[in-house]
Amino acid sequence: MSNWGVLGALLCFNLLLGTACSVDSPHHHYALAERFWGDKNYAAAVAEFERVVAKDPSSGLAQQALFRAATTQALFLGQYSEAVQKLRTFIQKSSDIQLIWSAQTQIGDLLYSSLENYEQSILHDQGLLKAYPHSDEAPSFYFRIGKSHFFLFQFSEALQTYQRMIEKYPKTIWSEKASFEVGMTYYTRGQRQLGAKEGDASDFRRAISAYEHLIRDYPKSELISEARFGIASCLEELDQLEEAFRIYSELKKTYPSPNVIEIKLIRIRERMAHRRSKR
Repeated sequence: MSNWGVLGALLCFNLLLGTACSVDSPHHHYALAERFWGDKNYAAAVAEFERVVAKDPSSGLAQQALFRAATTQALFLGQYSEAVQKLRTFIQKSSDIQLIWSAQTQIGDLLYSSLENYEQSILHDQGLLKAYPHSDEAPSFYFRIGKSHFFLFQFSEALQTYQRMIEKYPKTIWSEKASFEVGMTYYTRGQRQLGAKEGDASDFRRAISAYEHLIRDYPKSELISEARFGIASCLEELDQLEEAFRIYSELKKTYPSPNVIEIKLIRIRERMAHRRSKR
């Protein structure tokens, strides 16, 4: 007998006392779903998992099927919204603490990375921090909240989140990342304010300070080149072209995108030549 035949027989045996093992039983649909899943027929597997849930929604098997359907949709079918909905339903019905935690973290990943629904991502991660403030994953929730605010152009909120990370997790990889993001946030806010009546150069100077703090506090950081590039970009915006040119030139051998450096150098040469011609 094949492995699937053995599995089917075992499932039927569990039902002998009260329920016939029929082709329309929840256990049959679950076994069929797993068979489809093993064959990488993920859409058919999800359909069978959903039949299990529909037939006996309050059972433990249905909750297991709900979780399997959600993770399959998220990982293999790109059905992220449907996966989030199923995971939320699973959390409401399940009593399995470990799987509930897994479902909650998966929802956070899907909202942020896959759906790019930053408003919902912020609310979800704030809820996780409130419920699990001492979780090992708490720093990543803070970081994701900060980045979500950044993507929504809510720069003040992003800066507050990063500063809190630096205070809560000093001298860690998370404070290192947050320090870099502080510089990036000030720089981006400064760029968006250029030309606005209330805009000034103060954010570029704040960004330089943040990048310099990163370089000083984390001299072995993999973000050093990116931070120096950020400093040069700020100097460029502040019209300190000679110093910006010097830093870009020094980065040619270490910056991960040397073509970007060349473009920067060409542009600064043109600006300096234009400035000299006006004298």
